[in-house]
Amino acid sequence: MALSDRMRIIINESGLKQKEFAKSIKVTDSYISKVIRDESGMSNRTAMAIEQLYGYSYDWIVKGKDPKMLSGRGRNLTSLQRKIIMDVEQMNESELRALLAFIETLKKSVVRPTRERKAQ
Repeated sequence: MALSDRMRIIINESGLKQKEFAKSIKVTDSYISKVIRDESGMSNRTAMAIEQLYGYSYDWIVKGKDPKMLSGRGRNLTSLQRKIIMDVEQMNESELRALLAFIETLKKSVVRPTRERKAQ
C-alpha cells in the first residue's frame, strides 16, 4: 500500500474533510493533495503530527509497517472528540473560560442516577 493510500485512509477515518485535516496538523491543503496524488513524500514533522494527534504509528504512516495504530490511552478518540479537541486548541483565553463555565453548568444539569432520584 502506497503512502497516498495510507493518507486517504487516515483522512477518511478522521471524519474530517481534507482541508480540516490539513489545518489540524498545521499543513496546507495543497500539501496533502500532493501527498495523495503521489507528487510529494511526507515530512517527518507531518508524520509525527499525525501520530501524536490521531494515533497512527509513524512507521505505518511512512513505511506501511504494522502496527497501524499506537496503543495507549487516548488513541481511540472518535472523530467528534478529535474535532472538539482541534477547536479547543484554537480558542483564546476568554473563549476557554466561557467554555469551562459552560461545561461546569452542563455537569450540574446532568440527570442524577436513578438511585439518587428515588432517595429525594
